[in-house]
Amino acid sequence: MVGFTFETLNKSTYKIVQDDILRELPFIYVKVYPTLLALIDTGCGPNHFREEAVEETSIRKWLESNLDKAGQLTYKDPGTGETVNKHWLVFITHTHYDHIGGLFEFADDSTIFISGYSQEYILKDLGCNSLCCAFNIPTPKFNVGHWLQHREHLTFRGVDLKLEALLTPGHTPDEIALYDSEEKVLFAGDSLYEQLPIYIIETSDMMDYIKSMNEVLGYVIKKNEFGPRVVTAAGHMTHDRDSELLIQEHIKCFWDTIAGKSVLTNQVEMRGLNVLTYMNETKNVGFMCVESKLRAAMAFYGFEWDVPALPATAPKV
Repeated sequence: MVGFTFETLNKSTYKIVQDDILRELPFIYVKVYPTLLALIDTGCGPNHFREEAVEETSIRKWLESNLDKAGQLTYKDPGTGETVNKHWLVFITHTHYDHIGGLFEFADDSTIFISGYSQEYILKDLGCNSLCCAFNIPTPKFNVGHWLQHREHLTFRGVDLKLEALLTPGHTPDEIALYDSEEKVLFAGDSLYEQLPIYIIETSDMMDYIKSMNEVLGYVIKKNEFGPRVVTAAGHMTHDRDSELLIQEHIKCFWDTIAGKSVLTNQVEMRGLNVLTYMNETKNVGFMCVESKLRAAMAFYGFEWDVPALPATAPKV
C-alpha cells in the first residue's frame, strides 16, 4: 500500500501528497538545486496514514528514494570529487500538525526555516498551537535555523534560492508564503486553496488574514506585469491555479462572509465551540470559522447580523 504520491510540478519542483487518516491530504513540495534540496512542509508524520499496511511511512526515506531514482539526491563535490548528499533546507508554511508531522526526521542535519512574525507562538506551546495534542500526534522537537522576515530574499551559503518569503498571518500567526521567481509559483500554505474552507480556528485572526491577502494580491499583480502569470501551489487541493484570480475569490468571499452574504454549508461543535462553514455561491472557496473569530471580524468592520447559534443536534468533531 502506497502512502505517498510523487509527481513533477515543474522543471525544478516535485509535489508529494500524503494519504492520511483524517483525509487532510497535505501537499508537500521539493525544489531541487545543484547542491541543495528545499522542502516545503513535511506532512502528518509516520503514524497517521489512512491505511495501516503502508510500504514506507517515512517522508524522508520516501523523498530520498524517489529523488535518487531521478538523479537529484546527490552531487559531486568539485573539491574532493566525492559524491555527497545534498543538504536539506526545510521551510514550514505554518506549524499545524499536518505540515510538521515529519519534521523530526530532518531536525538533526537540516536547516529549518520558520516565520519570525510570532516566535512566541512556536516557542511557548507548540503542542497545542500545532493541534498535535488534539490529534494525539507527537509534537516534533527541532531547532529553528532561520527566522524568516517579510519580503526576505533567500540565499544559503552563497546560493541564490530564487525564493522570497512573505509573512502572511491569519490562518495562523506563523503562516508564510514563498514566492519562487524562477518558476513563478506562490507556495501559499493554508491561506489559499479551493473546494475546502480556510480554517479560522482558535489561533486564527480574520483581520490579519484579510490584511495579508490584500498585500499578497498587490504583490502578485506586480509579478504578473512581466512574463507568465503567477500560479498558486497550496498546502491542500490546489497546485496550479492562477494566483491573482484565486486571491480575489478569497477576498470577495471574506467580505461576503462577514457581511452575512455567503452560504452556510455546515455547522458543528468543535472542541466545545460553535464552528460555522460559509462558502461562496460556487462552493469553490470559503471559511470555516469559530464563532468568536467571525464575530470579532464583524465588529471590527462594522457588520451586524444574526450568527446562527449552535443547535443541540449539531455534530461534534
